[in-house]
Amino acid sequence: MLGSLIDKLSSLGIAKKKWSKKDVLNIFSELEIELLSRGIPPSLFERIRDRVSIKLEGVETRGDPRKIVEDAIREAILEMTPKPLRVEELKGERKPFKVVFFGFNGVGKSLSIVKLAKYLQDMGGRVLVVSADTYRAAAGEQLEGYCRAAGISIFKGQRGSDPSAVCFDAMSMASARGYSHLLIDTAGRNYLNKNLIEELRKIVRVVEPDLRVLVLDGVAGNDVLSQCDSFNEVGYDAIIVTKVDAGGPIVPLFASIHSGKPVLFVGTGQSFSDIATFDPRVAVELILRS
Repeated sequence: MLGSLIDKLSSLGIAKKKWSKKDVLNIFSELEIELLSRGIPPSLFERIRDRVSIKLEGVETRGDPRKIVEDAIREAILEMTPKPLRVEELKGERKPFKVVFFGFNGVGKSLSIVKLAKYLQDMGGRVLVVSADTYRAAAGEQLEGYCRAAGISIFKGQRGSDPSAVCFDAMSMASARGYSHLLIDTAGRNYLNKNLIEELRKIVRVVEPDLRVLVLDGVAGNDVLSQCDSFNEVGYDAIIVTKVDAGGPIVPLFASIHSGKPVLFVGTGQSFSDIATFDPRVAVELILRS
């Protein structure tokens, strides 16, 4: 078990009257292994260090210098974290409000879509889920099973049909029948290739979504950063992080900072009600106090 960060700072014998950039770099040199051990990716460690350096350079110490460093680290991380996106904000002037979901196989995308659909439906919305992965029968069957269990309407195309055409037909039906939200599941793979990227781009062109969401695996650790990068070619506006009950809140924190995108929600279990608003402050305190 790691000691708290302030305990580590105590061992450094900090006693400065006025901070210089060199002082901050020296402290971070001592704290590097400690902070990396707490889950901070190396690339983000450097960004945090540089931001703290800007905050403290030339500042005169008033009070406990150890607490000043800890507070500066806390503020730097929180300032770098995009403000979470609230599910209640998923509405617009035109209906239905259209959300397209991306993500690799196995990250929990189908369950996350139905969790969101159930949440919106419980809020009084009328939600239609679309299965646009027309090539993998298992994907459509899993999504359909979740929808049936949660009492959510689903639109499915024929096996092997054009996913964009399925989305177009679903939009027409959703508009005609007064659905408030249209949630579209896209094909997932273990890796992205040119054909899949083009397929996802075509869906986006046809749908013109109000929101594009990338679903990430919360137990993947720092590998979520490469998951974020993999979908940059397609483009996305927000992230969902699954399995946070197993992976902890640090993964969504750094995925959000790395991608520059807000967290829509985190998945905290296998039940349809296991959905939570992401609070970056909880993750930061875990880094500082664990």
